[in-house]
Amino acid sequence: MKRYNDFEALTAWVQPRHLSTSVIEGYRADFESRAIRVLHITDFLKADMVARLTRFLDQEASYEQVHYLCPEPGEAYGNMVSAEAWRAADKDRRWYSHGVLSDPDPRFRLSPNLFTCLGFRKVLTTSAFKAYVSAVTGLPLGKLLGRTFHRMRVGDMLGPHGDRDAGRRLTFVIYLSPTWKAD
Repeated sequence: MKRYNDFEALTAWVQPRHLSTSVIEGYRADFESRAIRVLHITDFLKADMVARLTRFLDQEASYEQVHYLCPEPGEAYGNMVSAEAWRAADKDRRWYSHGVLSDPDPRFRLSPNLFTCLGFRKVLTTSAFKAYVSAVTGLPLGKLLGRTFHRMRVGDMLGPHGDRDAGRRLTFVIYLSPTWKAD
């Protein structure tokens, strides 16, 4: 049986069952068996971390609403536009509109939940996390890009896209919404 690196740095964040060799090998087999490589892992993070992250992101953070139109032929990425231009565009040209984390709400600059969020962003850059994702996917990972937080509210949308920009090989998404459903 293949043994993986020690994922000790992840134990404060990740449910222990996801760090076992047999579970990692099962995830990898599942990932590699799909024509479109996708893996859905439920309850990945520890409940206390999810609660702190959710409280910060839902109640203590400020967001900037962004609006993008679909890329024009030959463009790699869409164009950010004003809310007015986005609403005036044909519906099939609207690519996405959602909130992007900008800052903590000034009232919560010393919140322990903010520090949890900062710690989570940091753990995503650790060699242990990269080794874990590499073990699960079988893909060697280079530099990790974009650790952004998005908020989707009623009226926000995300159009079809492939996340294939800047040489990206893998997208890792964590949903913290307690009522999120895959369908």
